Amino acid sequence: MNSIIEERLISHLTIIETVYSVTINNKEEVAKLIADSTSDEKNALAIATSLNTWVMMNSTGGSITIPISAVQQLQDKLKIIGR
Repeated sequence: MNSIIEERLISHLTIIETVYSVTINNKEEVAKLIADSTSDEKNALAIATSLNTWVMMNSTGGSITIPISAVQQLQDKLKIIGR
């Protein structure tokens, strides 16, 4: 686990919450999942940036739970692009 990356991801997700006026119910879980999967801050930021778009497309305000499967799909796509 990379706590620095996790903290930065939580900050990024908090900004997403502010921008779209939502509460991400599983923000800490998502940040931990991403931080546990990479030690590269650029990869973590790429996933978080993709989640920004995901939240924009899927939220209607209020609260939202980011499906773990969506995070895993983004991670898989990033691995393919990085090859």
